[in-house]
Amino acid sequence: MKTCLLAMALASAVAFAAQAPGNANPADHSPAAVRAINRFNPDDPDIILGRYLFKDRLSNNPVYFVSGYMDISDAPPNSNLVSNKGNRFTSFFDQDKKYLSYVENTHPVPIPPNAAFARISLNQKLMPGLVIKVAPPADQTAGGKVFVNDICLPSTLYLLSDTPNEIFVQPFLKRWRPYDDFVRFSLSRNHPFRRRLSHVATITEPVDGSILTTELINGDEFETIKKLSSTIRVGVKGKGSGRVTAQIIGDSYTQGAFFRDALLKSGQVPGLSLIGLRKTAHAQDQYDEGRGGWRLDSYFTIPTRPGSSFHSWMHPEGDFRYWGVREFWVTAWKCFRKTAGNAFEPNYSCGRFDFCLPRFDENTGILLQPQPGDVQYDHAQSTFLLFDGNAWTPRRQEDFNWRFDYSKYLAMWGFEAPQFLFVVLGLNDFCNKLEADYSQWDQQITTLKNSYLEARPDGRFAICIPCSSCGILDNAAGSFTLKQNAAMWNFRDHLIKQFDRREQDGFYLIDTAITVDNEYGYRYLPKNDVTIPYAGCPDDVILNVQTGNPHPYNSYPNMGVPIAAFIQAFRE
Repeated sequence: MKTCLLAMALASAVAFAAQAPGNANPADHSPAAVRAINRFNPDDPDIILGRYLFKDRLSNNPVYFVSGYMDISDAPPNSNLVSNKGNRFTSFFDQDKKYLSYVENTHPVPIPPNAAFARISLNQKLMPGLVIKVAPPADQTAGGKVFVNDICLPSTLYLLSDTPNEIFVQPFLKRWRPYDDFVRFSLSRNHPFRRRLSHVATITEPVDGSILTTELINGDEFETIKKLSSTIRVGVKGKGSGRVTAQIIGDSYTQGAFFRDALLKSGQVPGLSLIGLRKTAHAQDQYDEGRGGWRLDSYFTIPTRPGSSFHSWMHPEGDFRYWGVREFWVTAWKCFRKTAGNAFEPNYSCGRFDFCLPRFDENTGILLQPQPGDVQYDHAQSTFLLFDGNAWTPRRQEDFNWRFDYSKYLAMWGFEAPQFLFVVLGLNDFCNKLEADYSQWDQQITTLKNSYLEARPDGRFAICIPCSSCGILDNAAGSFTLKQNAAMWNFRDHLIKQFDRREQDGFYLIDTAITVDNEYGYRYLPKNDVTIPYAGCPDDVILNVQTGNPHPYNSYPNMGVPIAAFIQAFRE
């Protein structure tokens, strides 16, 4: 009997030890057992107060602490480190406590291969009740993958003075789960909000240099999963009297002039001149570079299709200039003359090139005053043509070395280099790719930035974070919008990790996506056979079915506000 009692007591003690803070390597290596351990031991003698850990270096900070070496050697591959207080600084070390890698402001924290120990730095106020666990990639007791919600915001938010600056939650929350996870906002020095609701915060009187703190809180235990801080940079509405130049490169959002209300109609950006080849819809003497359906990669292709929109950034190296497809210019003339018919195409792709047309023969599309080195493409003959000073002679594409050349684009069309260049792309690239490789996009956006800054060294190049709230599931197109939102959140998260805080490299990041209302930012169908709940339903009852997704036309006026704020903040 005594032997049995002793055995039971020992078993109980072992079980308790496996749960106690700081104990790792349980005998049971199941995902559930690994996840159960709190890796943080508040009594660890190696905890250092008044310091914080950056990579493998200790620095002074009176409000922070550095944990001891937390044993995570039992973590399965592809696991994460999760905390009930979020993550500020986390460093990983191998079994010899040699530094491996570092993660800042990301949660959950991916555990790198060969990591045996982790150290974290947090505010000392977060020590009481701190729980840090290893989350294996699959928890068999839960019957699936471990999911921890997440938020991502850039380190700087550009807001416009005396304007309702909308910050919608859904675009920056990884999964919209309004009954499980909550986002709370606060401003430094108790600066006021116009409103703070469950799905949106509005700041009408932003204070330059103030800090917006955003917390993701899980409703099960009301634990703070992640906390972010963003500095507010204010652009003064209506400031300035001189001319300011900008260009917007984009997809259907840009072709649809999402920016028109904020930049051109409101008087918020005085003296703005937009530069581009395409006439901006419903605007006087303003131009853009918007092309519906295009990806970033589209701007790195050589336009040779007569029915596809033309862009003017890919050119042969050397003293050569590419002027596009002759048949395209014939069609563009017809769109201008309104003799191309009333169909969507070719008007959508070939229309609004009014500025360019005087350079080309209306009937043949031939460049009217060619110079030696000018190149066109003849689609009927399937050949490139080079003007040698006397005649057009056939050439092959491989006879030239092609590259993206912003300076050549400016010189060809007589443009001055704009002070600001905004890129609003990515939705067509990644909205249907939940698992995506962003490496080519990163390379191409860097090439675009470098080419622009070669032409305008003092210019400001900004990536505008594209829409990550593509609407509700009940939409006329039948699009799987929730999956699109997830895919675009992944891209959003990548943009912030890859390009935020890189102003010294010439990258600025503008969060246009947070201005989109996923529900009311979209148009809804009027009553028809799609919106009737069932046959014989009373006339006053209809289903709310969105249309036009993923184009949040109702949110377009808000989407341009961060861009207006950026221009106003930096204009001379």
